[in-house]
Amino acid sequence: MPLALHTRRWSGGERRILLLHGLTSNADGWWRLAPDLVGGGWDVTAADLRGHGRSPAGDDYMLESYAADVSMLGGGWDAVLGHSLGGAVAVLCAALAPRFTRRMVLQDPALLLASIPTEEAIRWLSEPYERPRTMAAVAADNPTWHDEDVRLKLEALEQCPAAVVEATVRDNPDWNLITETAGLAVPTLIIGGDPDHGGVVPVTIGEWFASDNPFIEYVMLAGSGHSAHREPAHYDDYLDIVLGALEVAA
Repeated sequence: MPLALHTRRWSGGERRILLLHGLTSNADGWWRLAPDLVGGGWDVTAADLRGHGRSPAGDDYMLESYAADVSMLGGGWDAVLGHSLGGAVAVLCAALAPRFTRRMVLQDPALLLASIPTEEAIRWLSEPYERPRTMAAVAADNPTWHDEDVRLKLEALEQCPAAVVEATVRDNPDWNLITETAGLAVPTLIIGGDPDHGGVVPVTIGEWFASDNPFIEYVMLAGSGHSAHREPAHYDDYLDIVLGALEVAA
């Protein structure tokens, strides 16, 4: 059964955008981007996905269940931006309901995990829980991040139990949204992180999406990691790309 998600809103203009965070993050993690979007004329809503932030835990963590929750927030969004897990959820929402949004931005979306053995994926994604959860530990894992993002990530990790991470992997053994992404019928920009710095969308896949589907554009933000919105060295370029994509939806 779909869950009622906690949301946070930054009031702005008439155009509405929904922000969807990644695994072990929360709505507060958009603290920097959301006000910049408001400055660009957007009214911003950010959701805590099930088991994250202030939203309730789920009975399961299938991608379809994540998407069902988000769909309960309504459709007709002028734009949706999803990062990592949030990007995968956005793809499913758009694939199931063409009027979910007028435009999407997928920031280094987690589209394919099925190729990684389950236990290996769980170990990799659960690493932050195996060390002391302190500012110093999170900063050591993410040395390119803004200090406020380190603080908020630590808070998000405390809100999201390790069991949610494990269940999200185990409940989606066939995690592969390549077909759904390739078939999108809504204008979509994929912003890939640099694979040499932790980006999860292979350049060849991103370029294939763009060459095969006229609705999709792809750009790789060279030098950025998986979370460009948290990286001061790349944030301005990231923001320019996002705002440029969203203006197409104006």
